[in-house]
Amino acid sequence: MKFLQHFRWLNRVNHNVTTRNDSVFDAGLDNPAMNLPELDDIDTAVLLSTFTCKKKSFKVFFHKNQIVWDRVKAPFAQTRVSIEDVISVRHTVKRGGYCDHEEVEINPNSFIIHYATLESNNCLKYANVVFSHTDPMQVQSWVKTLQNFLKKIARPKNILMFVNPFGGRRQGIKINQKICKPLFEIAGVEVTVIVSQRKNQIRDYILEHSMDHYDAVACVGGDGTVSEIFNGLVMRECRDQCIDIDDANVDLPTPKMPIGIIPGGSTDTISYCLHGTTDITTAVLYIILGQRLGMDLVSVYDHHKLLRLYASVLSYGYLGDVIYHSEKYRWMGPRRYDYSGFKTIIANKGYEGEIAIKAMDDAPASPIKCVADCKECGDRGDNSGKPPEEAWRSVQGKFFMISGANISCSCDRTPNGIAPFCHLGNGQLHMVVVRHTSLLNNLRLLLRLTDRSRGLGEFPFVEVHQGSEFCFRPLNATSKWNCDGELQHETEIRAKVRCQLLTVFGRGRPDQEPVVRRCGVCC
Repeated sequence: MKFLQHFRWLNRVNHNVTTRNDSVFDAGLDNPAMNLPELDDIDTAVLLSTFTCKKKSFKVFFHKNQIVWDRVKAPFAQTRVSIEDVISVRHTVKRGGYCDHEEVEINPNSFIIHYATLESNNCLKYANVVFSHTDPMQVQSWVKTLQNFLKKIARPKNILMFVNPFGGRRQGIKINQKICKPLFEIAGVEVTVIVSQRKNQIRDYILEHSMDHYDAVACVGGDGTVSEIFNGLVMRECRDQCIDIDDANVDLPTPKMPIGIIPGGSTDTISYCLHGTTDITTAVLYIILGQRLGMDLVSVYDHHKLLRLYASVLSYGYLGDVIYHSEKYRWMGPRRYDYSGFKTIIANKGYEGEIAIKAMDDAPASPIKCVADCKECGDRGDNSGKPPEEAWRSVQGKFFMISGANISCSCDRTPNGIAPFCHLGNGQLHMVVVRHTSLLNNLRLLLRLTDRSRGLGEFPFVEVHQGSEFCFRPLNATSKWNCDGELQHETEIRAKVRCQLLTVFGRGRPDQEPVVRRCGVCC
């Protein structure tokens, strides 16, 4: 009798259901959930229906956070989407909504699923599917159930977005209008856009204005724009908690709001290290889906105060000279770095100095790259185990370049970065020390940066040290510090890693070859 009742239900709900043996559609059929489940019992929901899509019949199944649809008739083409990758679910619209005064009329017999799908090149792609049914109650049940599942996922609903119109190819406003805005509207995210007009305007806005209405901050810009955001957030949090931010020995508080990074600069190193690509759509979809990572920041001090925090690299010597001289050629756009870099390497200056590194005794740099679901970063984020025993050691000499890398510093020009084994959130930076050497060796060094298969550590004039803190003092003529692409004039500094101080949107870099995707607006 129970089997007969179940067979009658299945025939009523699923017209033209085939007898094809498929375990994914067989699961859970003994307890079909045709009625809308209560929110408390939502994890037990099971939905199975036959819908029409583009005049073809599809079996659609939902259970255990998975939506699966397959053709009823051959050729079969099954698609599986996790609820975590669904952007939004809603009824389709018959008419209206094109003008503010026009009333919207929904179609009760169909609904649309907006979702993100991971392509083979590690980029997220927006997609959607529309299903129709003759029974509006079937459609209503699916829409409400899926919407209830989406409500359980922590996602940003109100975002403060900063757009840098001068970064990179000066396409920040177009990127926001053509790519970001449509996707945020589909997701139902309310975005307040502020276009920055001067240096440090973003940092000052965060410090001076109320942020209570927002649950996330995002930006369209380069690494300098991202730096202004997290410097402002940390400074604001220290002020609100009455913490002396200039004291290098105190623990800095973690900002409450996560940061979304949409690449729109010249190199976009931070975004590249987070996602393995500079694709604009990928960055926006990670913000919408609400997936988060803990990321280290490094605080930089002189003898008296905090100078700034950085996320990618603090570099002295060659890269410091490049950023210093390139300021005179801003009219050239991103090519100013090539021109300034050529002049600087031909000059082949060296700078004497002393570096003190706080590191584990005789511990080599980690030979494992940081990828999605990184165990090393996850262990530090869970605060499991005791912190490693560290001691100070000194390195002295004449250097061509010194770089304190907080991340691998990968980008489209340097796929492996200057520190390919540096992690996003393990509380350790990699100090890459390049001794002063011949012009030929310097050229070999720069060529090696473009190689995907080999790193800088193979050169005898390159040393890599892993530690949580370092100090530097010049001994002769001085260079400048390049801090996240911004010029820092103070030369005698102390830098300290703040483990997972920042929360960013993303899953981590895929464990595959990095792929560079242009945005389609400026390229």
